[in-house]
Amino acid sequence: MPHSSKAPLAAVLVFCICASSYLLYSFTKTPRLTYEDEALLAVESTNPQRRQRVAVASTFGFHYDVYMSVAWSVARVINRTSTGSVEVYADVPFFYDFQKVVDDLGLYRHEYRQINELVPALRSGPHENSIDLVILGTCEFDLRAERSEDLLSTWDERPENRKFTVVCIVHNVMDTSWQPSITEWSRRRAIRIVTIAEHVAQSFRDSFDKLSNSPDPVISSAGYEYIPIDVHAPILPLRDLPERPASKPLSKAVIQGSFSQDRRDYTNVFQDPSAWGYQPLGDHESFVVDTSLSTPAFQLFTLGSGSLDVPVELRNVVQVRTEYYDLMSQMDICVPAFAQQGQYMHDQASSTFAMALQCNRTRHAYAYADDDRVTVNRPAAMREVAALKALRMGDTSLFLNTPMPLMSTTMGSNPQLKNAVESMLRRGWRRTKKEFDDFKIGIWKRNEDLAYRLIHDL
Repeated sequence: MPHSSKAPLAAVLVFCICASSYLLYSFTKTPRLTYEDEALLAVESTNPQRRQRVAVASTFGFHYDVYMSVAWSVARVINRTSTGSVEVYADVPFFYDFQKVVDDLGLYRHEYRQINELVPALRSGPHENSIDLVILGTCEFDLRAERSEDLLSTWDERPENRKFTVVCIVHNVMDTSWQPSITEWSRRRAIRIVTIAEHVAQSFRDSFDKLSNSPDPVISSAGYEYIPIDVHAPILPLRDLPERPASKPLSKAVIQGSFSQDRRDYTNVFQDPSAWGYQPLGDHESFVVDTSLSTPAFQLFTLGSGSLDVPVELRNVVQVRTEYYDLMSQMDICVPAFAQQGQYMHDQASSTFAMALQCNRTRHAYAYADDDRVTVNRPAAMREVAALKALRMGDTSLFLNTPMPLMSTTMGSNPQLKNAVESMLRRGWRRTKKEFDDFKIGIWKRNEDLAYRLIHDL
């Protein structure tokens, strides 16, 4: 979830996308339609557009970066044919200067409506121009019991040919407090699920498959197995972000997300800062920058919404910050630092991934970014700090010469591990603007494909 600052969105290679641009928010302009796009539109025109008036709404005070990305995708598809409209129901302005991002990028150019206006708008008359698609930004909040009952009664009041569909953007399959609401929507065949990562989509599919085989006929007859489940990666077209100098060493990394230890593996991140451009601790209370070096000292920024006790000796190495976009634009790399058994690999999705140092396990969970054009792939046996150190110093020997646990040999004695580490270093941590642009254009096309299916009931 984004946190603060003045500047528009950031650009950082996720240690998986680092280097010169932040995955979730890119700096390229909206791509023009190619010949292939025009040909696709000719095929698309054979399918009738079932949904004309789309409402994007949320009662939750965050995740607007996610649902406004969906709103942008839907609007782009609708604008191709000038058939339909998108309107946003939310409390604005958005926090942390995200409103400026929306305005600067032109993600939404119309009047905002208060969230409490949604149900009256749905009940304003079952005429041809009534809202027929409702996209809820965080269904963990937006479709809780009372809220769902209001929407459901409105749905029931409408004539058969003027029903609307609810699209639930969801983030965490383990948040089950709202999920009983799904049953009646599924029974009416009026709900779809959209996640921001493939592993959450699969977790919901597994859950729905179990419910479809429930011994309770009320549940098994609801049609859970037929609920469409899709993925929309929240990537926006941020422009004019700075390029990283080719000769610049890796010197700034950020951990984005909550500071709580059970959600982020901070313990393993804060190790051995003296190898990163600082003098030995000696009599000092905290490590001091070694000014005799020609390269800048490494700094680790923590960014999120929680509290973290930074060891006193790391006070000059680690900076705790609360702003978001401005800080991200200055970073070389972002480390998700998910705890090894964390729920972000299985049940819950995090936008942090878009800028993170990845191992194969993470790339499997966040498959939309399983692409070497935008990821740095470290072997699982190599922790984040060891990978950062190797990339900064251009040297893998410190890791490969490390003793292998329970063995009288080194980590480099494993030929597969040695090859993976050396391959990571050869690829390096920088990525070109073209690599990012090509990758993001591909994501946008997949997002638009989802938007097309939403408004065509496919």
